[in-house]
Amino acid sequence: MNIAILAAEGGHAANNWFFGDIKEVIVTGLASIILFGLLWWKGGPALKDMWNGRINRIADEVTDAEAARADAERALGEAQGRVADLDTEKARLLSEARATAEAVKAQIIARAEEEAAALVERARTDALAAREQAATDLQAEIAGLALGAAEAIVHDSLDDATQAALVDSYIAGVSA
Repeated sequence: MNIAILAAEGGHAANNWFFGDIKEVIVTGLASIILFGLLWWKGGPALKDMWNGRINRIADEVTDAEAARADAERALGEAQGRVADLDTEKARLLSEARATAEAVKAQIIARAEEEAAALVERARTDALAAREQAATDLQAEIAGLALGAAEAIVHDSLDDATQAALVDSYIAGVSA
């Protein structure tokens, strides 16, 4: 029944085909302006702080990224420098090792030559000593053989009378 009463009233008739009731438009417009003003007044600084905070965070992240990039580039440069230093250090160590090896080789060769010369000299000395010993032994052997041969010859050629005369002459030479 209420619907029938409302339907019988007729409805709102618009003053204008586009806006409808002008009072309603004015009140709604003023309410909207007040609402937007309050939002701007109270929410504007918060929105501005949020927006500036986001901008500052992004700027800080960009600054941090640039600093990290600079650190990474510096570390890369240091690493490349160390790699270059490693190449020069490797070359230096190899050079030192070769020089040391050459020096040790020269020392070993010199020591071997000295030992060989000493061995040759010792062999010469031993050979001379052996030759002298052999000559002495040979002379002693020859003297022994000569004495034995002389005794045999003297013993065969001397008769008893000649031997007695020889002994007498020796005794006379010793006593005189």
